[in-house]
Amino acid sequence: MSDGGRKVLRKALIVGASGMVGSNLYARLCKESDWDIATMSRRPVPQGSAHPHLFTNLLDAAACRDAANSLNDVTHIFFCARAVETNYVIKLDENRLIVENLLDALAPVSKRLQHVQIVHGMKWYGSNLGPYRTPAKESHPRLPGANFYYEQLDALIARAEQYGWNWSTLRPHFICGAAIGSPSNPISTIGAYAAILREIGEPLHFPANEAVWTAALNFTDVSLLSKAMVWAATELRCAGEAFNIVNGDTFCWRDVWPLIAAQFGMAPAGPKPFGIRDFMADKAPVWETIAARAGLRCHNVNDVADWAFADVLFAGAWDQTTSVVKAHQYGFNGMVDSEEMFGRLFAEYRALKLLP
Repeated sequence: MSDGGRKVLRKALIVGASGMVGSNLYARLCKESDWDIATMSRRPVPQGSAHPHLFTNLLDAAACRDAANSLNDVTHIFFCARAVETNYVIKLDENRLIVENLLDALAPVSKRLQHVQIVHGMKWYGSNLGPYRTPAKESHPRLPGANFYYEQLDALIARAEQYGWNWSTLRPHFICGAAIGSPSNPISTIGAYAAILREIGEPLHFPANEAVWTAALNFTDVSLLSKAMVWAATELRCAGEAFNIVNGDTFCWRDVWPLIAAQFGMAPAGPKPFGIRDFMADKAPVWETIAARAGLRCHNVNDVADWAFADVLFAGAWDQTTSVVKAHQYGFNGMVDSEEMFGRLFAEYRALKLLP
């Protein structure tokens, strides 16, 4: 775009910029010349960004209105935030409110706003509830009952129709990436789990039953997701659409577990069901020993691994696979090899001095 020979920037507001998805999106947009950026979260942005950052509690409507006063030139909102409580509890009302509060605050002042995007996931299809129709397709009907994703999207659509914005939503599954201060992700959590087992002289036990061991899975590399986020927010054909975004291959834990064990110089072991959160209740000193010896930046294991999330990660005794045909038909053809992803991201965590 241009204005009298002057390049007019798109301005992104990244909501939840301190998390893994938001921070990786921020890094991507920083490399693109036609974006200005503002960030928002309750925590500092790890990169120490030179762009404006707003410390905002999205559950506080007044705080959202205060923040909106400096966001009148935003053109694109990328909503990557979630309200998550202790033990990985995600409540419906709070997650509806964080969307409503922000959009209601921005609507009167952000006259340039063109597109609002929300990152959702496979809970849209009930992946957390039990066996569901696979591969999941965007055209599948909603499930009966409450779902905070449904509440969020309905709130967004109502306001988009009222104010003339476009919208999109992406549905990844078990997002994997390197990030500081984002313990609720598979790579850092599995890595810390492996390091602790190795320290106490155990092989890499698979902490679930045979059904979980052999279930078919799709994961999402955060770099692939951030690329898709920019695509869906700027491609006009994507307005008003939902897209599944996963790596594009399918694997099961049985096949990748030996590869993960090899990353830590360990012997892989098969299914041995147990609750990771309970098992890890007294293991904080073990991690402190590991961290001190390896010179890691986080001596509190809870800054690296979310054990309640781990129990969720290894709870799915059913196939969790997703169709990406729609995204490909609309022009997004990115794919990632999941086995390569595991090795690359463990290496990135080591480079960040977050895993030994």
